Amino acid sequence: MIFGFAAALLCAGISPAGAQGLYPAYDDAFSARIANPTDNGTLAQFVTVAVNAGQYDQAISSIEQYLIKYPRDARARLAASRLYYHVGSYELARRQVQYGIEVGDLSTAEQQEAVRLLARIERALRGITWELALTGGAFSAFTDFEPGGAQDDNSFVSPYGRAEGFVRWDLGTPSADALVLSGALTATERFFTPDLSVPGSKETFIHGNAAITWDKGLPNSGIDSLRLLLSAFTVTDRFDSDVHETGIGLSGRFLVRPTVETTLFAGGGYIDLSASQGIFADSRGFYEAGGSYRFRNGQALGLRFVGSNDFASGSGEIGRSYMGEVRYGGLLMNVPDLFAWSHQVAFSAGHSDTPDLSIGIGTNIKSDFWRIASESDFQLTESQKISVDLAYRETNFDLASRDRKSFEMLMSYTLTLN
Repeated sequence: MIFGFAAALLCAGISPAGAQGLYPAYDDAFSARIANPTDNGTLAQFVTVAVNAGQYDQAISSIEQYLIKYPRDARARLAASRLYYHVGSYELARRQVQYGIEVGDLSTAEQQEAVRLLARIERALRGITWELALTGGAFSAFTDFEPGGAQDDNSFVSPYGRAEGFVRWDLGTPSADALVLSGALTATERFFTPDLSVPGSKETFIHGNAAITWDKGLPNSGIDSLRLLLSAFTVTDRFDSDVHETGIGLSGRFLVRPTVETTLFAGGGYIDLSASQGIFADSRGFYEAGGSYRFRNGQALGLRFVGSNDFASGSGEIGRSYMGEVRYGGLLMNVPDLFAWSHQVAFSAGHSDTPDLSIGIGTNIKSDFWRIASESDFQLTESQKISVDLAYRETNFDLASRDRKSFEMLMSYTLTLN
């Protein structure tokens, strides 16, 4: 049927938050639909463009219009179910996918996908959703040190692995409150220099975090969405057997959506670092603020500012750092039955004034940096994607001999289970 392309696109797993694409053709597709309301090909094209542009309400309206004329199109039913699932209309999603399965005009792969989707919908109706993403790949880095420095230039390639996931319990309140349990574990090798940890060594780096979050809807007037996220968390960064930063803390974040296209956030928190080894800080306060805006063509612009202050018992503040970032991107290309390519470019810059761990007496060292990154995701199926991330960074220290330039590349494959 004509909705095969739309269904394939939806199987790429594009969500309302991530359905961002370079599709200035949206207005043209809409105009064509209005001019040719009975043309099924025009209608199918509009649904495809609307989904890629994140216009789910328009896509739902159009696909429902199609189903009035062709109620036994099972692939269109499956596509409609996915649309309803992504916008949280689980009862309508279940009705559509059940009807599509009953019609029985799906391929083997589509039938299996419909059964998996129905299982997710049933869990969502019971108030439980979950996701587990497993990533494996290769991480490579090259660091160029200034002449006269204590380090030689260094390059290496290392295996990379990451597991992250969440379980979300809907508390059944009118404001859609929820309890979320989340966590992540990352392992690879990195090259650490004196101001970070071990001088001139390539060590196994492990990052882990876990949190329990209360996602609370707040009363609002004239605002699309206002939410408060309160979290208790634990985090660890292991640089080597003698240096690790481990702590537990509390954080809060406000989320505001003045319009469907705009999201703003601000928050902060505190972490107790007394369980750490080889660092000088006993605690840290941190803060953040930012927002994002999705344009009509589906591209999104994001801004973020983060900072932190480190403290030691009996010494007061011993370090501080801050960073600003601007990020732009969205879906660039969709090739039916092959992949959907989304791309983002990010630029960040910041300052750090922290103790130098290499000499063990807490002498501070100041540095400034800037970084540019290119991040590409190729969504193969709903549950599989390949990512290629590139980043270039320059860091300038008070001591010029420690200045460095670095280039990093991460190629990875991710399997998502839900």
